[in-house]
Amino acid sequence: MGHGDGRGRIVSSADADDTGTRILHVDMDAFYAAVEVLDDPSLRGLPLIIGAPDGRSVVSSASYEARRYGVRAAMPVSQALRLCPSARIVPPHFHRYQEVSRQVMAIFESITPLVEPLSVDEAFLDVQGVRRLWGSPARIAELIRERVLDEVGITCSVGVAATKHVAKMASTIAKPDGLLVVAAPDTLDFLAARPIRALWGVGPKAAESLEARGIRSVQDVRDAPQEMLDRAVGSALGARIAQLARGEDARAVDTERVEKSIGHEETFDQDILDRPFLRAE
Repeated sequence: MGHGDGRGRIVSSADADDTGTRILHVDMDAFYAAVEVLDDPSLRGLPLIIGAPDGRSVVSSASYEARRYGVRAAMPVSQALRLCPSARIVPPHFHRYQEVSRQVMAIFESITPLVEPLSVDEAFLDVQGVRRLWGSPARIAELIRERVLDEVGITCSVGVAATKHVAKMASTIAKPDGLLVVAAPDTLDFLAARPIRALWGVGPKAAESLEARGIRSVQDVRDAPQEMLDRAVGSALGARIAQLARGEDARAVDTERVEKSIGHEETFDQDILDRPFLRAE
């Protein structure tokens, strides 16, 4: 997997085989920071921390230049500045992020009606039914990348695969500003060497439990007895990760999904223990 800062990035060649694919996962690159640079080009190339300047606040997002110093979302700004003293702190403009998000989603919906937004900066698209209109899934992915850049002014990364899970993994590996195509016949080979933490639904605690049993890669999941997986993470998740490790993911793109989450935090100057006050906030 990628490291969140562009290291380990893998992209496909222009003539990549997209046999058996139909799902695209499109993810904007460092979206909040990209919008700030779009509105203020003097920020381009600088390590940016999107957040409030006081020491108790947390990082909402960071540019790739800052991420390479170890800066991550949800990290205290004070810690981020210790890691990257040269970073520029930029206050977030959430209304602007939503505005740009609507422009991006409109591009997706002009390509296919089967769009499932996951948040303001990412979505799944099913392009099987629009191939005659726009071309192969890989070509459609390139078209979307071109249009987002030309019409909105920011970059995105796209994963193309036969399933939602693999498409999302591929877009992560391709970041920033990349395209990774995983043909259906190549799915098992693509998954085999990926760390278990790359599997959708495997959080830190589940990963620690699996790793303690020597299960560190997707191939290890395939090789492990189901009983071992169930003991490590419970029967429900154990069955789920076994399916994902085999490349099985029957979930369709859900066009009824309306969630467009956007992160927003408020940090108080002092710790607050008044529950009614916190509920009101």
